[in-house]
Amino acid sequence: MTTSRADTQPNSAQLTSVYDGANPRVVEMFDRISGTYDRLNRLFSLGVDRVWRKSAVRALQLKPGMRVLDCSAGTGDMSFEAHRQCPGVYTTLYDPAATMLELADAKAKKLGITTYDLTCGSAEKISVADEQYDRYMVAFGIRNFRDLGLGLRELHRILKPGGCGVILEFTPDRSAVIDRLFRAYMWWVMRPLGGMVSNDREAYRYLAETIQRFPSSTRLLEMYHEAGFSRVEAVPLSLGIATRFLLTK
Repeated sequence: MTTSRADTQPNSAQLTSVYDGANPRVVEMFDRISGTYDRLNRLFSLGVDRVWRKSAVRALQLKPGMRVLDCSAGTGDMSFEAHRQCPGVYTTLYDPAATMLELADAKAKKLGITTYDLTCGSAEKISVADEQYDRYMVAFGIRNFRDLGLGLRELHRILKPGGCGVILEFTPDRSAVIDRLFRAYMWWVMRPLGGMVSNDREAYRYLAETIQRFPSSTRLLEMYHEAGFSRVEAVPLSLGIATRFLLTK
């Protein structure tokens, strides 16, 4: 279901969480923790995630008039960074969790951003025709795809020829020392503290587990090529804690 700030404002009747194609458990989880999501992100990353997002958006080389799909948009931080760097872009904030998009809409209004729309939907069934977007971006969302290969093929499908997309994700391509520290931090700090603040221990256990068992950059690069992307670049961030992938159609 879609709504545009140019026409109306989203409410519970207009934005409804989508389970078709998405993992119902994950959608319900993000609906539950949406109220504390931004605050805990800033806390756990010590603000470094903002640096990563700026770098990722900069890699897209946005130009005024471009249409950008923010897949698994959450509360919209990637889209708002895109608008900050290039005020003339138009973004679609796309996520299966309605409450996350409602929070994104409230943030956009505070920032005075109007050139965007909101769509509830799953990455496995993106509800647009082929080759509609100049760019796409996914920040820490592909590990929540129910079917990663299908989601990547959908991102390739909606991208215009020659267009590109950026993916930010935690990947296990770190030195042994950094990996042990990072895993300990996730399991003994992020998981219990996130569960306590959000009052949802199951959610933060899930997030910690998915980060720990996600495929390596090498395997992800193979999957990106299998999805049809002609060129893929991988840049490790912050000692390899995360990786920025730039994919060109």
